[in-house]
Amino acid sequence: MNAMRKLAALGVAATLATAAMPASATDELVVTHYGALLYGVPYAVAIDKGWFKKAGLAIEQPISSKGGSTSVRNMMAGNTIYGEVALPAALAALKEGIPIRIINVGTEGEGGYYISRTGEKMTDCPDLKGKRLGFTRPRSVTESMNLTLLRECGLKPEDVKMVATGDIAGGVVALENNQVDIVQISEPVYARRIKDGKKYQIVDWASKKLPTFTQTVGIATVDNIEKQGGKLQKVIDIRKRGVEFMYANQAEAARITAKVYDQPADVMAMALKGVNSINPKWWNADTFDMKAMNNMAQALDSIGILKLPIDWKASMDLRFMPAAKRPQL
Repeated sequence: MNAMRKLAALGVAATLATAAMPASATDELVVTHYGALLYGVPYAVAIDKGWFKKAGLAIEQPISSKGGSTSVRNMMAGNTIYGEVALPAALAALKEGIPIRIINVGTEGEGGYYISRTGEKMTDCPDLKGKRLGFTRPRSVTESMNLTLLRECGLKPEDVKMVATGDIAGGVVALENNQVDIVQISEPVYARRIKDGKKYQIVDWASKKLPTFTQTVGIATVDNIEKQGGKLQKVIDIRKRGVEFMYANQAEAARITAKVYDQPADVMAMALKGVNSINPKWWNADTFDMKAMNNMAQALDSIGILKLPIDWKASMDLRFMPAAKRPQL
């Protein structure tokens, strides 16, 4: 498959004309679900503090996406130098031969909750049997998480009814309307709905049954790695600074991100506190957990998205990481 056909496999061939245009004065980033889910918080902090500008980077606002291959398509267009995308999207692109590499890690582990209706009997694995489990779409990460949960509980897919709900918000609506019995919800969606008076039962044990998964990773094209390595190093270092600031100054980080996410500051404070309460290291600063990477790969293999093993050495470029923290591949 030639380069054009490889790009077409992800629907990005149409962006080649844009990519060929003369560079503007803007350095663009793509961040999955920026302004909607919490992956983008470190970047919002960095922009508010002016750290990108002080480093000589013309980054004004990351390009958002709805996740999946859309994030990769956006990154391949225009003047985009870096993207934080879902690990499954990065692996799918690499599988198609798209010339990208994974260069740093974004988020790892549980960053949301399983919820059910208040009063629903959902205290341990046996309570899942016969229940309706919501997930977003076939072959999605949420489907793979549900299948992993069932496996960890010693149950089979046929022991439950899996219901596709379209997206996270659709799943919550389906739960409220008694169309499913348990779904996954992310922040700040959960905090916003609690603020609006909704009541749910957090199924804490279900999340704890899951192994740690790498959720998002930083990627760049091979060409940008070779030609714009200095800029990429600055982006990664500034993101790390944003992560460290956020953990040390959660209240201020909530006020900053409230503007970007168009949410009240108390909602963002609740959201950040919620994620930290279930996973105090969800935003990863500068280390790869290869077990978490492989856990996600295995989950994707279970639903037929990719085949194991993953050639991590060919998929990753670790030059931007501190030498002492580079994993053995």
